[in-house]
Amino acid sequence: GLVEGTAIAQHDAFEAGVLFARTQGIVPAPESTHAIAACAAHVANSDKEEVVVIGLSGHGQLDLPSYAAFLDGGF
Repeated sequence: GLVEGTAIAQHDAFEAGVLFARTQGIVPAPESTHAIAACAAHVANSDKEEVVVIGLSGHGQLDLPSYAAFLDGGF
């Protein structure tokens, strides 16, 4: 009961990645943006005060063209 899978749409994942980059100064790899989006959704829908831990691996440097496509409305 401590771990639960969550499906995150690619658009929502990149949206979370852009917000994370703008607020934290780190461009996360797209794989990590799914965890960031799921965490944000969990916290937004919870009324409990709790600590939530996510794994942030990699960086988005090689994925900057994908971020550019997202920001240009590509998906």
